[in-house]
Amino acid sequence: MNSSIISERELKIIDEVSRDKNLTQRKISRNSGLSLGMTNLILKRLASKGYIKVKGLDRRKVQYILTPKGFTEKAKKSYRYFLKTIHSLKEMKKKIQELVLIEYEKGKTYFIILGAGELADIIELSLKGLNKRELKYRRVSKLEDINSSNTVVLLAQSEIEIGHIITNLGSRAMFPDPGLKTNRYIDVLSAISGSNELI
Repeated sequence: MNSSIISERELKIIDEVSRDKNLTQRKISRNSGLSLGMTNLILKRLASKGYIKVKGLDRRKVQYILTPKGFTEKAKKSYRYFLKTIHSLKEMKKKIQELVLIEYEKGKTYFIILGAGELADIIELSLKGLNKRELKYRRVSKLEDINSSNTVVLLAQSEIEIGHIITNLGSRAMFPDPGLKTNRYIDVLSAISGSNELI
């Protein structure tokens, strides 16, 4: 194994040291979720590899300073995380588009995005990216704002909110217009992760 490769534990310590050079080993241990003994071992290893510098302030107090090599490693970690996030978003967008295209091929051309958060934003970007002229959509933030029938409703809510929607769909209490019962409701996160997509 290459000794220059940084482990996840070492990256946690580098991250903590980069935040505050005046942290004690105990605080670094607590913040990183590692034992005090493991923290001590990793700090020594990082110092020997040149990622951090240990400066004695007095007999009992030391300071941990991230070196340029340590900053470089932290930047690499951030870049790798950024690339992984972009890849995950692309995959999510692709799965949402596949889900929508299945409905589109069944003749559904009107979609409602129910939600106001980041998932709703991703669903909207996915729909825009399909470039289907006949495909129409709109966003609503509340179940009560849905006033269309024979529509595909893409749920972009939290589990608690979806649980509330399931309860209301079961009782149909939220639907004064019986036509709203004809909508197809899809829990997008469940659908793209392979769970049950329909409510």
